[in-house]
Amino acid sequence: MCCREGFEELGINPAADYPTEQEPWDALIERMTYLFSDEFLQSVHPFSGHLRATLQREGDLCGSVPASVVAVCDAKLSNLCKILNPKVEANPFLALSFVMRTAAQLSGSVVTTKGNLSIQKKNPYPSEIIELIDIQKSDSLQNTMVEAVHIPFSLDKTVQPVRLNILSDGYYLDAIAQKLGVTDANKVLLSRAIGKASSETRLHFAAPESAMLDVSADLVNLEGPLNVRASYFCGQSIYGDAIMASIGYTWRMLISKMPSGNYKLSREAILAAELPSVFTTKSNWRGSFPREILCSFCRQHRLSEPVFSTINLPLKDQSSSRSHKEMSVTEGVEQETEYANGRGIATGDQESVESASMFRCKHRGKGRKLPEIRSVNVPHTSPDVCSLNIEGLDSGVCPSTESLLCISYSVSLVTEGKHVKQLLESNDEFEFEMGSGAVISPLESVLTQMSVGQSAFFSMNLPPCEYILASTDDSEGIISLLTSETCCLDYTVTLLCVTEPPEERMEQALFSPPLSKQRVEYAVQHIKQSCATTLVDFGCGSGSLLDSLLDYPTSLEKIVGVDISQKSLSRAAKILHSKLSTKSDTSIKSAVLYDGSITDFDFRLCGFDIGTCLEVIEHMEEDQACMFGDIALNYFRPKILIVSTPNYEYNVILQRSSLTNPEEDPDEKTESQSCRFRNHDHKFEWTREQFNKWATELANRHNYSVEFSGVGGSADAEPGFASQIAVFMRKILPQEDDVSENENSAQNCKVVWEWNSVDRSDSSL
Repeated sequence: MCCREGFEELGINPAADYPTEQEPWDALIERMTYLFSDEFLQSVHPFSGHLRATLQREGDLCGSVPASVVAVCDAKLSNLCKILNPKVEANPFLALSFVMRTAAQLSGSVVTTKGNLSIQKKNPYPSEIIELIDIQKSDSLQNTMVEAVHIPFSLDKTVQPVRLNILSDGYYLDAIAQKLGVTDANKVLLSRAIGKASSETRLHFAAPESAMLDVSADLVNLEGPLNVRASYFCGQSIYGDAIMASIGYTWRMLISKMPSGNYKLSREAILAAELPSVFTTKSNWRGSFPREILCSFCRQHRLSEPVFSTINLPLKDQSSSRSHKEMSVTEGVEQETEYANGRGIATGDQESVESASMFRCKHRGKGRKLPEIRSVNVPHTSPDVCSLNIEGLDSGVCPSTESLLCISYSVSLVTEGKHVKQLLESNDEFEFEMGSGAVISPLESVLTQMSVGQSAFFSMNLPPCEYILASTDDSEGIISLLTSETCCLDYTVTLLCVTEPPEERMEQALFSPPLSKQRVEYAVQHIKQSCATTLVDFGCGSGSLLDSLLDYPTSLEKIVGVDISQKSLSRAAKILHSKLSTKSDTSIKSAVLYDGSITDFDFRLCGFDIGTCLEVIEHMEEDQACMFGDIALNYFRPKILIVSTPNYEYNVILQRSSLTNPEEDPDEKTESQSCRFRNHDHKFEWTREQFNKWATELANRHNYSVEFSGVGGSADAEPGFASQIAVFMRKILPQEDDVSENENSAQNCKVVWEWNSVDRSDSSL
């Protein structure tokens, strides 16, 4: 039975998917409040570096930060501005109006000055925080000379190198302001980052007087003589004379030049996080969206701005499935640029193909040379992991694809022989979605072998030097260690908790009992009616169905599972062995798990009383799903085959979607229902008409009858069952074996675990 109120249990709010105009404003106010909080001042962030420097300014300027710095140095705030006005992507200076209007609403915590594009914390920071910052200051006053470039707006004047004299207790933007001929940094505007140097390279220019007349205006007015040469460098309009300088306050700016850098920084997990190969807006994505990451990457490498368009990916069989809409990116000038995220890929020739995450571009110019490092080369227990050791009792609660995991971890740089160990990164609670590529693959590989409560200790060879430098606050010491010693990384990881995949969480919240349990009960009912003694589960995964069947009294004596995932089979073996070895009242006499594809023939899977394939075929390509149907009914030939798959039409209810045209008759089963698939790993989801057509034609070809049913919802009410089921029944027993002798002996599956009740033992190969 469907429980609409269950959305509240999931924490699902329709407004979260379709935000109102006020919601980004509220988020912007919340973000600005945090940026000027006592807590943020102590964080490692490009903007906090500016804040600490402005506290050394004198008089009324103490703690006063240029609004332009706020707009360009905080990615989250910038993204919120882009939601309010998408044109901010092409013209970042539009964000100034949002920053100043937000500050004007925070009169209790920040102060804005009329005639200046600047923001200042209203109440002073506590003395203990200031003292903590003072400890990090140098005892002696030092000057730093920085080479920069002066670019006049007049084409009659030449571009000239300049030197910026920056005091150790000063604010570098004040030095730039002097070169631009303005009184202080509050009148300086910053461009987006340009180039691919390791530190920040930006253009700085004086804000026109017209921009400072009304700081709360809907649009900050930037007018003046256009600097054509400076505008060319950064791809946005620059007015008046400009200073191009590469300078900043944190080594973390280095990693932002790498394709996945923005994402890693936003997760504060540089040595653990990864840019996911699949983009989902619910649980596993943090930081800039793929669109912003690609735009930033193209700008940093001096590529032309990407052009975004939505296209239809061609399918092999258009007659039996909808076209999948994916985001594709075409890059108009630089033909050697490619970007892939999820199943969409953007290339110069506009092809769309299946691909993993990939960035490739033609580099122009040379970046800063990083120190060469020496890495320990230790024998591996897996392709990327060294000396893996897992400690703790097995709780039996293991992660699976799309589970939400919460872990604590630490990463340390250690020298050969473990003589020196320096902590680089740690996180007490880090949450991500399993199987989406949100963490580095070696870490995810280790976690698949763990259960909740266990801890793992392992080593890895060193990643690129940029990651190590970006993760440490002591770059000078780390560089010295890397260049003088042979090093590796030591990881310590504890699996804190595992939350079920979103599809299962939704089922449990919206249906009572959950759909997964209803499917098991449906299978059990057919087992009892048919008096089946043997069962094969095609695509058994982690053995959830086989495990559940052991909780019901049935006539089954032999159960078999087959799957292509060795990790899933390993978990299934662990679960089944534990239950079968301790359960004395079971009718099961033998159990076997096979590693193999359900589209490959193996005579050991033939002739079972009942076969099940529950919520599996949608994870295959459609042609593979059709192939499985033919092999199952023509060669494996179970007396009964139960196949279930999601009903795409029911997604309207699950996702609170509506028909594209509000006036369209909901009884007309068209392809205009624009819903997402329930799982990002689903290759297709069929409507009732498509599923019925596939099953009917399949049954007719192989002398089976077929009946249709389902669980969740009702057949008598639209849009039918949430999970649709086809039950194939063999009409007559075959009079002769039409399988060739070679096929009859084919063994394409590998036994990974088997159990029998004679000596109540198991064996694994």
